[in-house]
Amino acid sequence: MYRHCPSCTRDLGANEALESFPVGRRLAFDLERGRLWVLCPRCRAWNLAPIEERWEAVEEAEIRFQKAEQGLATEHVALGRLADGTELIRIGGAAAPELAGWRYARRIEGRFRKHRRVGGLMATGFVLAGPMGLGVGLFPFVLAGALGYSAVGHLRKRGRRLEFEGIGDAGGPPRVHRLDRNQLRNLHLVPLDDEAGPDGWGLEVRDYRGALVVPRGLRNRALRMSLLELNHDIGNARHLEKALDRVVKAGDPERLGGLAARAMAEGKAWESHVGWPFGDQSALNRADPVLRLALEIAANDEVERVALEGELHLLELEWREAEELAAISDDLLVPEWVRRRIEGWRGGGG
Repeated sequence: MYRHCPSCTRDLGANEALESFPVGRRLAFDLERGRLWVLCPRCRAWNLAPIEERWEAVEEAEIRFQKAEQGLATEHVALGRLADGTELIRIGGAAAPELAGWRYARRIEGRFRKHRRVGGLMATGFVLAGPMGLGVGLFPFVLAGALGYSAVGHLRKRGRRLEFEGIGDAGGPPRVHRLDRNQLRNLHLVPLDDEAGPDGWGLEVRDYRGALVVPRGLRNRALRMSLLELNHDIGNARHLEKALDRVVKAGDPERLGGLAARAMAEGKAWESHVGWPFGDQSALNRADPVLRLALEIAANDEVERVALEGELHLLELEWREAEELAAISDDLLVPEWVRRRIEGWRGGGG
C-alpha cells in the first residue's frame, strides 16, 4: 500500500491499531463489499487499498470498531475513534451511543500542544540571550515577549464578552449586563434544584453588589467562553482521558454540570486539588483540570454534534463517489474466489 496520497502527495500517516494495515490515520471500510479506503488528511481523497491487502484489515477494522468510542451514525456511515487516535468510518452505519465529545477532545489536545510549543519558544529565546541576558542581549526578547503577550491578551479580551438582559441594581428595572473577560474568568458554578431535578446547575457572577445569575439559555455559551479562557494551558492526554470518562459516565452532558457543581460545593476534586479549600469552592478557576475539561467538553457537545452531522453528510457524499469507482475497479480485478468470499460475508457465513 502506498503511503502518500496519489492526488496531493501528502503523507497518509500511520496507525498502531490495525496490525494488518498500519497505513493511515483515518480509514473507511465496508465489510459487506470488502472495501477499504485510506482518507487523505489534506485533500480528503478516498484511496482504495489494493485487494490483496484488504481482507484481514477489513475484518480487523470491524472488530476494532465495535470496541471503539463511537460517535454519531447515519443509515450508511458511522464514526469511531480508537485509543491511538485512529478514526474508523464504518460503511453501513451502526447502532452506536452518540458521543461527540471525543471530537472536541482532539481540539483541546491540539490547543494544549500549541501552548506548549509557544512556551518552549519563549524559553528558548531567553536561553539564547546567553551571557548578555542581563544587558542589551535580553532586551529584544523581553520587548518581543511583552508586545506579543500584550497583543494576544488584547485580542482575547476583545473576543470574550457576553451580553444579556437581567434584573437591575437594587430591584430596579431590567438592564443589559455585559460580562467582560475578567468576569468570565471568575464565574461560579452552583448546584440548583430546578426543572432538571436534583442535578440542576447554574452560573453566577459575584462582586460587591451581590450575585448575578446567568440566564439558563446562555449558560452553555457562558461556560464555553469561560473555560476556553481558563483551560488554554491544560489538556494533556491523561487529563483528557479522565475527563471523557466523566462525560460518558454522566450519560447526559447537561447532567454533568450538576454533578460537577455538587462536587465543587462539597469541596471534592475529580483529579487533584487546585486551590481548595483555601478559595471559594464554587469558583471555576479553582476547580481541578479534569473537572474543568469535562465541563468544557460537555458544554460544547451540542456544537460538536451539529458539526459531526455536517461531517457525516459530507462523508456520505464522498463515500458514494468513491464506491462507484471502487465497484468498477474491483469488477475488473476481483477473481471468482474473492467474489465467493464476499458473498460468504454477506450471508454471515464468515
